[in-house]
Amino acid sequence: MNMIRLIAWREYMENVKTKGFWAGILIFPLIFTAVYFLQTTLSNATPTRYYILVDQSGEYTAAVETAIEREHQRRILGEFVSYLIENRKESNLDLTAAGQTNPADQLIDGADANEVAALEQWLDSGGLNFALTIARPALKEEIPPFEQPSRQFISAELPEGIDSSATPEEIAQALRPYLSGDRKLIVDSQPSDLFALILIPDNVNEDVSRPGVIPQPAGRPTGIQYWARNLTDSRLPDAIISSINSEIRNREYIDLGVDNQVVRDVQRTRMPISQLDPTAAIGEEEVSVADTFQQLAPIGFVYLMFVSLMQSVQYLLSNTIEEKSNRIIEVLLASVTAGELMMGKLLGIGLSGLTTIAVWLLSFFLFITLYQSSQTELIGQILEVILGSELIPWFVFYYFAGYALYSGVFLAIGSLCNTLKEAQAMMMPMIMIQVIPLAMMVFVVRDPNNTIVRIMSWFPLFTPYLMMNRAAADPPLIDVVGTTVVLLLSTVFVLWLCGKVFRMGVLRTGQPPRLIELLRMIRQGN
Repeated sequence: MNMIRLIAWREYMENVKTKGFWAGILIFPLIFTAVYFLQTTLSNATPTRYYILVDQSGEYTAAVETAIEREHQRRILGEFVSYLIENRKESNLDLTAAGQTNPADQLIDGADANEVAALEQWLDSGGLNFALTIARPALKEEIPPFEQPSRQFISAELPEGIDSSATPEEIAQALRPYLSGDRKLIVDSQPSDLFALILIPDNVNEDVSRPGVIPQPAGRPTGIQYWARNLTDSRLPDAIISSINSEIRNREYIDLGVDNQVVRDVQRTRMPISQLDPTAAIGEEEVSVADTFQQLAPIGFVYLMFVSLMQSVQYLLSNTIEEKSNRIIEVLLASVTAGELMMGKLLGIGLSGLTTIAVWLLSFFLFITLYQSSQTELIGQILEVILGSELIPWFVFYYFAGYALYSGVFLAIGSLCNTLKEAQAMMMPMIMIQVIPLAMMVFVVRDPNNTIVRIMSWFPLFTPYLMMNRAAADPPLIDVVGTTVVLLLSTVFVLWLCGKVFRMGVLRTGQPPRLIELLRMIRQGN
């Protein structure tokens, strides 16, 4: 046992002392941080986009302008909620003592619960100016003023020489060079790109679809024509069509003698739904945001397990092949047995894997502590929920069981190969096996006790991933106990079998053995 401990410490120190080890560990949090800031920067750096509206019907210009203004107000609301989260007081004793509710918290909770309803209330109450007035008592002193986001969609005039009364085909054809980027609009004496053309023909009302009426093929573009080269940004067309459809319905109500305001009030009437957990204690059945996070947390644990396991077994594989090619392993086997060397390597590299996870968690904690924002506050809440949940023991167990199972196989592969190129071909099937439960993660969370999922959970190579994925759903006791017993027995058997392969293959040179030769080697090792 003392020799195993010494070998494990040697393997651990050989890894953690290298620059490549720390580079491999730190690249994950660095990439996460870079992606976070990149996404934040890109979301706030969307350029101003110019559009041209040609409404030949003369009926929907106001609806389009309303849609674009609502989209802008939605962005202001989102930015203002983030501003409140970052700058609100930790506690508002004055308001609490007076029995009042913090208005900043009301706005934040409303936006989180239903953005559409929050936007309606935002617009009805007066928008930003009113929100700043009511939220001021809840904000810290000496904070920077709120800066409104710039408008992303701005109307532009038709270029000279294009007649707005021409046919839709002629207008679209004349604006094609601008839409494709070959020509520039002149806006405020500056050349600018044309992002979109919104073309509403004079006979557009003939294309209104009504219940019970089957639309006939027209042989032409029907309804409103939205011309844009960027097909991925659907915010503008979605907002426009929603606003125009609302306008059409309002006119239908008027024609039918129905009061618009009454209909609007009815449409804004909502019934809340309370999600309740029957397994919770009495009085605590209502499902909170934390409970939702906890249900989805296994997905994160499975990803973490996969990345960490793959990194660990890669170290194990490369170290073994390197020592074998340099003949260092022959010197080691002169002092210890093959079994002691194998177990020492498994323990040493396993400690390296734990170091990796510890550094990742520490980096994550430092990030959300040092960089305070609305997004990191939410991440911090999620992390607090996860670390305080019952999932940690599950993760620890399945991580070690999965590591012991897979590392034994990869170590045996490393003992049979002389180069990493040879090992890559042999390790590919094991990697593909791990991809299968990863591809099922979302489906497993939705239906964790599905018959197929339960059956696959009993396959030892899938067990660590699938049972970790099912952990938050309280899987049946027979699955927990049965798969655990099968996993442990399989791990012992695999380590015993891989130990025999390691003992016979670690000193072997030449090409890796074929399957028949490998089976013969195992039988001879009995």
